[in-house]
Amino acid sequence: MSSPTTPKNKQTFKAPTTPGKVSAPAITANDSSGRGFTIAIIALVVVGLGAVAFLATNRDTDLASGPQVSDVTVEGSPIPDYPSDAGVSVTDISNDGVIGQVAPTLIGTTFDEEEIQIGPDGRPKAVYFLAHFCQFCQQEVPVIQNLIDTGQKPDEIDLYAVSTGVNVEQPGANYPPETWLNRENWTVPTMRDSAASIAFNSMGGQSFPYVVYLDGDNRVLTRSAGQLDESITLQLWNNLAAGATTDSVESEGDNSTSAE
Repeated sequence: MSSPTTPKNKQTFKAPTTPGKVSAPAITANDSSGRGFTIAIIALVVVGLGAVAFLATNRDTDLASGPQVSDVTVEGSPIPDYPSDAGVSVTDISNDGVIGQVAPTLIGTTFDEEEIQIGPDGRPKAVYFLAHFCQFCQQEVPVIQNLIDTGQKPDEIDLYAVSTGVNVEQPGANYPPETWLNRENWTVPTMRDSAASIAFNSMGGQSFPYVVYLDGDNRVLTRSAGQLDESITLQLWNNLAAGATTDSVESEGDNSTSAE
């Protein structure tokens, strides 16, 4: 099988104007209805301005529907860490002893508190591990979503994501992750990882973005680490649909954020 093209380069992680005065109209003893009307108008204006201020200050921080992390159950044995010292962005049998092994089943919840399970269901799948503060994840998400929107994802495979490494204090926080993914119109079913990133660690993650490609029996076909060219992503998806492995791709520069 011909090797995909080389991935992209990467980088390692480690006062409002004061309004003028307005003279209040004189109110006579017979003008109580007019006074009430005026007060009502003022109240509506104040409420409206308050709503605008609230939306302006909270559009990127307070729109999450709930907690950004949640408990995750791991059924089965964790798989070994991604072979970062192999110098590849996509692994194959020559440099990744995990290929052919059964990955653990992950059971958790989405941002909407709905149960989600990633395991042996007879369907090949790619599981994307994304961190909100990772600049390469931020670049990768719209590319993946565009491939989906343009009908380039094979119907024979499923995509899942795990929001992991959640930490508002990380540089380039882009927090909360739910708001970020909603802003990108992300349609991939997404699990919330635990505060300790149990799902990510049990699947051998070392950096972000990280992807594990599984067959219908949950056996590892290949793994990738770092932002990939669109052409490589498409080849991985098509090989996954065919149940085939992919030749490894050497890393060139940095295209991932370390989890450490």
